[in-house]
Amino acid sequence: MSPVVSIILPAYRAEATLARAVTSVRAQTFQDWEVIIASDDGVDYLAGLGESDPRIRQVFTGGCGSGDGPARNAALAAAQGAFLACLDADDAFAPRRLETLLPLADAHGAAVDNTAVHDEQGRFYKQPFPTVSAPFPLTAEDILSPRIPLFPLFRRELAGPGWTDVAFCADVLFNLELLTRAETFHAHPDGLYLYHKTNGSMTHSADTAARAERGYLDILQRLEDGRIALAHPVREAAYREFQDNLRGNRVFARYMAEGRCRTLEEFLDMTDNAKSPELKADSP
Repeated sequence: MSPVVSIILPAYRAEATLARAVTSVRAQTFQDWEVIIASDDGVDYLAGLGESDPRIRQVFTGGCGSGDGPARNAALAAAQGAFLACLDADDAFAPRRLETLLPLADAHGAAVDNTAVHDEQGRFYKQPFPTVSAPFPLTAEDILSPRIPLFPLFRRELAGPGWTDVAFCADVLFNLELLTRAETFHAHPDGLYLYHKTNGSMTHSADTAARAERGYLDILQRLEDGRIALAHPVREAAYREFQDNLRGNRVFARYMAEGRCRTLEEFLDMTDNAKSPELKADSP
């Protein structure tokens, strides 16, 4: 019998963290799940997990560092669940996450929670929606503005063709597509996804600004060409936000060169997600 939930887990150089992610799934209060690990570096991650569990399977992308989108799509092709959930290899689920989000996803099509962001030392320090106390329907601005990843649990039929193959923000674009396809897309107020900042990740790398510049330009071109399947108001909101992000990224590059910040995460925290009034005066 097919599981209720398939958990899509891309893995690239994930030997140090994957066991934590998988252990958090095994600890779920809802147990009718499978995990599909998509190895994007040729590593046999199942061998490193020790005890065999038939609910945990592995596929290979056939590449190395091909990106989150292709890796998630490889796992999507193998997934058998009626619902899909996303988990990155350096993150974890709180024990009640599946139990809590499934009713919302069943009722509305798709759901996320209030991602709990942890720093490199494992300390919780922020969330995208710090003041909410009850589930609420997401807007495009809710997905775009916080600059914090949201990890959906959603009905299988809403996956469409999967994740767009972009080097940057594939998760954001996919969530905007879910917003277009689902009846509504709801957020739960609890921080049930434990997001861990990692040294060397996109927001903590020396070449972040250059990678983001290329990524934003690519996304804006795809939005202009209509290659990303979004409802018109969602597309308009996305185009405005990514234009703002591109401008903010150019200020970030200058701040980095001047030694005013060390990482993108530090820049976003000191500039209210690149939206502070002071930043506008610095924008090119």
